[in-house]
This record gives sequence, C-alpha cells and structure tokens, in this order.
Amino acid sequence: MENEATQEFNRFLQEIDELLDNNLILEANQKYIEYIKKMESQNESNSNNKLKADIYAGYAFFLFSQQNYESFLKVLNKAQNNGYSKDLIEKILMEAFIEPNIDEFKFIYIKNKEYLLSNGYLHAKSVLDFEDLPYWLLPIETENEYYLFDKEKRLLVEKVSLNINHKVETLPTEEIFSDYLLMENGNWENTLAYTAKIKNSNKKAYIVIDNIGKFFSCLQGVLLNEDTISNVLIFDNLFNMENYFKSSSDYLPRNIINLLDNSNYTQNYINVIHNYRINKKERARNNILLSICIPSFNRGKRAYENIIHLLQSRYDEEIEFIVSNNGTQNDTQKYYEKIRDIDDARVKYFSFEENKGFALNCCKACELAKGEYILLLSDEDIVDFNVLDKIMNELMQYKDTLAIMRTSTTTQSKLTVKNAVPGKDAILTFMLTSNYMSGIILNNSLLKKHKGIEYIKENLDNKVCYNYPHMFWELLLSQYGNVQSTDLVLIHEGKAEKTEVEYIKLSSDKIEIPSYATIEGRLDQHKGFFTIFKYLEVCKKDSDLFREMYIRLCAKTLFLVDVSILVYYKKNDVNTSAMLDEVYEFCISEEFLDNKSKFYKEDIRTIKSLL
Repeated sequence: MENEATQEFNRFLQEIDELLDNNLILEANQKYIEYIKKMESQNESNSNNKLKADIYAGYAFFLFSQQNYESFLKVLNKAQNNGYSKDLIEKILMEAFIEPNIDEFKFIYIKNKEYLLSNGYLHAKSVLDFEDLPYWLLPIETENEYYLFDKEKRLLVEKVSLNINHKVETLPTEEIFSDYLLMENGNWENTLAYTAKIKNSNKKAYIVIDNIGKFFSCLQGVLLNEDTISNVLIFDNLFNMENYFKSSSDYLPRNIINLLDNSNYTQNYINVIHNYRINKKERARNNILLSICIPSFNRGKRAYENIIHLLQSRYDEEIEFIVSNNGTQNDTQKYYEKIRDIDDARVKYFSFEENKGFALNCCKACELAKGEYILLLSDEDIVDFNVLDKIMNELMQYKDTLAIMRTSTTTQSKLTVKNAVPGKDAILTFMLTSNYMSGIILNNSLLKKHKGIEYIKENLDNKVCYNYPHMFWELLLSQYGNVQSTDLVLIHEGKAEKTEVEYIKLSSDKIEIPSYATIEGRLDQHKGFFTIFKYLEVCKKDSDLFREMYIRLCAKTLFLVDVSILVYYKKNDVNTSAMLDEVYEFCISEEFLDNKSKFYKEDIRTIKSLL
C-alpha cells in the first residue's frame, strides 16, 4: 500500500513538472490542491506520515517558487507536523527568511529596547539581548505580518501581526477615573491597538505579558515611537506587577482587559494590592488626589458612620479621609475614639482639647490635607460612590487649571453645569452662592499658596471668616484658577442637627434664632464680605468689578434679611418694614459707598430697586 502511494506520488510529481515546463502555473497549483485534498480525505495511517510530509513539503516549495510566502509557511507547517526534517526546515528558513533580514531585525530590536527602557516603559526581571530571543520573525508578503520560528524547538509556531494601524472601537470601562490593566499573551497587534485607544482617553496602560519571550521577539519587526506606544508600563508577570504597586503610590488600574481568559484571578491581584495599601503602617501621601475633610463637633456617631461608609471606597493612594474633632465633651466622644483607632492608612484623625469654633476646626482639617484637592464635608452628609469616580476624573483631567469644583447635593445645592475662567468671570458666576459647605472642592496648593487658611485665623472677628470660611476660600481661589459646577449629585444630605452656633432669644423669649440669622448677624456678614472684597487682588485692580460685587452683596443681604423676617421675626410683634429700611440705610451708608463717586447716585438707585 505504501509503495503504491509512493509510486502514485512520483507520477503526480511528473505531471506537475510537465505543467511547469509548459508554464501552466495555475493548473499546477490546482492539481496540488486536489491531490492534497484527496490525501487528507483518505485519513491514511501514521505509517504514511513521511509521505504526507514530502507531499506537503513539495507543495510548499512550489508556493515558495511563486513568492507566495504565507501559504508556503502554512503548508510547510503541515509538513513539519508530519515529521519533515527539522534540519532541512531550519536550513531553508535561515537561507530564505532569516539571514537576509537579520541585520535589520537586530537594528530594530536594539532601537526598540532602548526606546522602552529610556522611557521607563519596561518593568521586567530581565531584558533579553538580541541573540537570546527565543523566536525568529519570518516576514511574509503582507506588510508587518510574520510567522514565528521557535529557535529551541526548531518549529514554526504561529502567525503574528505587528500592524500599527489596527484599531479597537471601544474600551471596556468599569470606572471612568481609573487607568487600564491589559492582560496579553504577547500579541503585539492587540497591545498596540489597545494602548493607542487607552492613550487617546488620557489614561495609562499597565500591561502584563504572559509570554514575555514572544513579546521581546516581536520587537524585531516594527520601530516604535511615541505615536505607536507611550504612557505604558509593561510587566513580565503578575507577581512583578503586584510588587511594583505595593512599593509605589501609582493609582491602581481598575479597568481590566483580560485577553487571556475569562477568570477573575487578575481582579484578585488588584484586591490583594488594595488591601495591602490600606493596611500598611506608613503611607507616602505624595500622590493623593482628594482629601475628604470632615470638621466635626459633638456628633461622634455621625462622624464615625460617615468614615465607615467612606472606607468602602475602592480607592487607596488616590484619597484620604480627615476628621478634625473640635474638642467634643458629650457622650459621642467614644465614637471619635473609634475613628482614632481605625487601622486604615487612609484615615487621619485630629482632636482639639477644647472647642475652638467652627472656622478653626475647618482650618485644621484643611491644614492636615495632603491631597491636590480638598472636599469639604459635613459629618452628616454622605458621598455617593457612583458619582465619585466621575468627579475624580474631572479633577485629574483639569488639575493644572482648576481652582474650584462645585458639586451638587440632594437639596441645598442643586447646580447646573457651568465653567468660568479665573477672575471676574469666576467671581461673578459663583460668588455668594455657597452657603452650604458640603460638596465644595478646593485646590489645596492654591489655598495654601495664597494663605487662605492664615487669613481665616487672623480675621476671626470677621463674621464671614468665623461662620463661613469656605465662602472666603471660594472668592480667594476664584482669582487664580478656573471654577466649574456640575449637576452630578455627589453629596446625599443627612438629617440636619442643631449646630454649634450660638442661639439668641428674641424679646418674647419664645423664639430662638441662630446668631447668624439675626438682623445684626446679617449686617455683620455684609460688613465681613465687604472687607473681603477690598482684600481681593482682583478688586484692587478693577473698581468696576468691586462695584458690581457690592451691588450683588446688597441683594444677597436684603434677601437673607427677608428670609430671617419671614422665618423668625414675623412670629413676634415687630415692625418688619422698619427693619428693611434699617438694612437699606446700612447698605448705602458711607462705610460702603463713596458719596463723592460719580456712580454714587446710580448705585443708590440700584440698591433701592432691590427692596
């Protein structure tokens, strides 16, 4: 049977030679295809493997002669699988594919290795020299496509594409703020496509290569540059990635693209690193994006519950939680002690021995903050984690220009999307609208550069500084960076409790009113804002802006007085009309308006129209 098959094959080769002698290339190719199909359909026994190998090899060499290199390698691979001589295959491939290209491949590999190393893109245990690469690249007729030849096993392995123009349409994104972790087996086409897409979304790609030898070998093929691959970090295994993140403050990549399998083991590695980070005793605190600052007094249970909620955040190096206890003396002190004893690297706790007032407590929380931004949060209000990643992403994206972000709350602060440039635009867009503290995010470096905390400490007799330090900070920072607001509801307001402010009884002794809501309190706040306006650099340079800000302040004061009258004073037998007249006369007094100014009468009329 074997002899008959051999004889038949010899006759077949004679027919092929005759067709080639007559330049009937297509006919010869078709005859090969039909002969091989017949052979494969007969499912001959292993005893004929040598013959099958010769048949495949014969067809492969025919294809090579026609410069059909990809088909040549595919068919040669079949010959190889049926036992065709490895020595012959290696000799053919060396002479036809490798030796003609080896100098170019070596040059490209060395350049690519230098590029990746010089930019800090490689984090592998060892980087192979050219001579130690496990695979040769075998070029075919399609540009940037190759077959891999395993040097050690002397086997054709697989086809790879190094197409730098290959694209992916979408990225699987679980969290908009985070970077990406790409699990790959060394397929450069996928690596280049995904990293390009990730780069275009202003994110970083962390790449774990399952077959690092294959990855390095592919570096022989195409010269890399900033356009083809950048803003990446490449690891040779998950263990090295884990060690890297345990010893650095880089943010964990929480968007995982696993091109290896469907298992969750990669997410498990991320979880292990996260748990390590939040439990380590010492924290660098050099890469914190957001400090959530909670000034608190006599509400330890609320503060503790808030911190327990915040600890469920998936963030570690990106965030910190600061609680400043304003010398609590009531029975909730035990909850502050629980906060103090929490074993989590993200928590920072401070306590005054005695009550220093709201403003100084706010200042202390901000002084302790190491983040690029400070989120001020009342202890009863809760951060929505479903929104936090979007806010963090905005902060990261605009951190070079953003001074303030105003986020929405469920009731007190329902905002629309607005953006304003520094100075007049930002101040007039947002001034005097932030009575509610929770949800305001401040640029920490600008706050400290322009001595915002020091100003509050030095001006506690100013009722704005004393009761609303965040409103001064908002005005101050609006001069130096962009301000934006969002309709995203970051803060879910908790049930309001009685605050630490002083309460005053009206003449009837039946009604208590917060000191800040009395007519006197409102006028003190008016005077405080006026003083702050004069302090601002932008007002010193622009008198027209100062006038416009003062008119708006008068409108705010008259509105708040009207609210106080409706809520408190009308319940007493008082002349509310006379109260408004008194406030109007106060607003237009010489203390605030210059009667020698050419705008004096115009400003009087404008303020009068606000009544």
